[in-house]
Parts: sequence; structure tokens; C-alpha cells
Amino acid sequence: ARTVFPSTTTGKKLELVSQLIKARQEMGVERDFFYLEMGGFDTHSLAQNRLRTLFRELNDALRAFVREMKHLDVWDRVVLVETSDFARTLTPNGGAGTDHGWGGISFVMGGGVDGGKIFGEYPRDLSEKNELNLGRGRLVPTTPFDSVFHAVAQWMNVDNAARMDEVLPNRGSFSTLLSKDQLFK
Repeated sequence: ARTVFPSTTTGKKLELVSQLIKARQEMGVERDFFYLEMGGFDTHSLAQNRLRTLFRELNDALRAFVREMKHLDVWDRVVLVETSDFARTLTPNGGAGTDHGWGGISFVMGGGVDGGKIFGEYPRDLSEKNELNLGRGRLVPTTPFDSVFHAVAQWMNVDNAARMDEVLPNRGSFSTLLSKDQLFK
């Protein structure tokens, strides 16, 4: 039976990605990368209701995508990385929203992902006294953005330093990057 995707913008985008993955052999594709955007998270006001709607849209679209990848028997060869270009402050602003912050999160899913792990350091203290809190809940990240992509690049067989430097030109700025063995089964 064909997977029914939600009729939301994110659902339609993931449905198109699914169709492209399904047609990979006909197109002669060995591997592909797809980049999708989901907007609306710049919640300077009325954040709670907006986030509830956005998270529902994302969850429903991801659920359909996973179901379709399993139906196509490719789930073990698919990795999906979700990340944000910026985080939000932990403390609200005057409009029941939040302002731009640091220290955002990412998640990774796929059949080959060794899930259920949290990387990075969760703040021991969310107060202004925490050394990672720059004020108003703007937290300094403990794990670089590049870290997840380092593990994914290794999983994609980027296996020598010169090629990895092309893929992640800033990786030399960080002492700790995730490895394929940490993120995948």
C-alpha cells in the first residue's frame, strides 16, 4: 500500500524526496543528498501555540517518511539530519515568545543510526549563574554543529583528511567531533 503523506508543506517535500529515492535506480543514482527547509520557528511572539502546530507538522511528515523508507526497504541506507540555523533564548520576551539564541539542538534518524543517545553537555544549571549562559538563556553550545556532519560524512565513506576538509572546512577548529562509530550501528 502506498504511504499517504500529510498535505502540509513539509509532508509534500518529504513525499517528493521519497519519490526521488524510489526512482534512484532508474536515474542511476548511487547516493543523494536532499536539503529541505521548514520555516516558522522564528517565534518572537505567541510561541507556544505556533510551536505545537509546527512540531505536529514535522512529526506527521517524518512518520510518513519513515514508513515509506521502510516500505521501500531502504531505511537502513537513509540518514536524516535535522538542525536549526539558530536556537532560541530560554527566557521569554515580552510578547510570549523568545529571541534568537545559541546552543540549539539537532537530531539524527535512520535505520543505521544507533539511536537513543544524547551528545553534548546538558547544562547542569539553567540560571544566569551557569558559565554557559550568556544571559537570558543564551547558551553556549558544547558540541559543534560540524560534529554530527563529521559522523555522517564518515558514514558516507569520506575517509581521508583532504576530502573531509573539503566537506567540513571548519573541522580543524574543534577538538571533539562525533565519529561514525559513535552515531551508527
